[in-house]
Amino acid sequence: MSGSPIIQNGKIIGAVTHVLVNEPEKGYGIFLESILNHGN
Repeated sequence: MSGSPIIQNGKIIGAVTHVLVNEPEKGYGIFLESILNHGN
């Protein structure tokens, strides 16, 4: 998994994939389920 992990309630739920340089509070992420399903 690439990107920074997103942890919620002590569990990895996804990853941050992109952050806007001029607006670091905005960005994109992907759910762990989508990452795992992509490999199948």
